[in-house]
Amino acid sequence: METGEGAEVALDGSAVAADATEPAESIPAQGTAAPKKTATGAVVLAIGLPGSGKSSWFKRHNIIPLSSDLMRTLLFDDVAEQRYQDLVFSSLRALLRSRMIAKRPMNFVDATNLSPKERHSWIKLANDFGYEAHAVFFDVPTEVCMDRNRKRQRNVPEEIMQRMAAKLKPPAFEEGFAKITVVRLKR
Repeated sequence: METGEGAEVALDGSAVAADATEPAESIPAQGTAAPKKTATGAVVLAIGLPGSGKSSWFKRHNIIPLSSDLMRTLLFDDVAEQRYQDLVFSSLRALLRSRMIAKRPMNFVDATNLSPKERHSWIKLANDFGYEAHAVFFDVPTEVCMDRNRKRQRNVPEEIMQRMAAKLKPPAFEEGFAKITVVRLKR
C-alpha cells in the first residue's frame, strides 16, 4: 500500500516536518475569547477521504486511535462489514466516553468525519466532558485518494468514493474546533 509522505501545515501556512511528533500549532478561532478554564484534554478527529493517509499518519506518529475499522473488527471479525454503521459508531462513542471518564488527556478518532454534521456529535461529546475538539484535516486531492484506494487490498467502490468526495467539507473553527491542523502532500 502506498502511503506517501505528507507535510503538516498550520493555518498560518507554516509547514511542519511530516515526521514531527506533535501536530502543527494553529491560529486561535477568530472572534472568540480565551477559555476561562483549562481543558481536561483533547479529542482529535481525523478528517479525510479513504486513501488520504489518515491511518498512515497515526502509525507514523505512534498513535493508536479509536477507529471505525477497529470497531468493525472487534464487533464482527470483519473490517469490511458495512451493514451496522449505527452500532459501529455508538460503540466508538462509548469507548471515547470511557476514555474521557478515565481522564485520558489525548484521544484520537480515525474515521472519515467528512461533514460538519458527522463531526458535530464528536465535538459536543468532547465539550460535554470538558475536552477541546481538534481536527487533523487530510487535504489530499481526490484523484490521489482514488489511486491509492485502487491499489488497496480492501478498497471502496469508485462511485462511493465520488459520493464521499462530494460530501467532504474542510473543518472550520465555527464548528467548535479549538485547533485545526492541515496535512498535505509534499511537493
